[in-house]
Amino acid sequence: MQCQTFTLRLDHARDLEQLNAFLAQVMPIQVSSSLVMGHAPFWSVLVFYEGEPKTPSSRQTNPAAEPSSSPAFEALRKWRSQKAKQEGVPPYVIATNAELQAILKSKPKTPAELGEVKGLSQAKVQKYGREILQILNQAL
Repeated sequence: MQCQTFTLRLDHARDLEQLNAFLAQVMPIQVSSSLVMGHAPFWSVLVFYEGEPKTPSSRQTNPAAEPSSSPAFEALRKWRSQKAKQEGVPPYVIATNAELQAILKSKPKTPAELGEVKGLSQAKVQKYGREILQILNQAL
């Protein structure tokens, strides 16, 4: 298991893009975040993960590493953004792009099947599983 830290400045969207790109390349085990208050508040993010981040050249040759643009993926991303706003957390706390892609790839029909998706914790399945399955049923 490895660990990487990120600083997400609230007024720099690029910071979040870099974090999402990293999360799409590895298998996150745990992601923790804290809002650090001060003159310029920012999120401090700690990612525990397995795997090796790909180099930029290998990402370009592997289109599967890029987020999907399917209607189902976009529906899940929209749900994730809404849920993140409701809970006051960054979207990756709800689900990373890699988790959303793994969900779409496995096409689960039940909470048990959703629980078998690599990288998706049982806590997330319990908390969000019904909503995710509903979105999949509508989008697929």
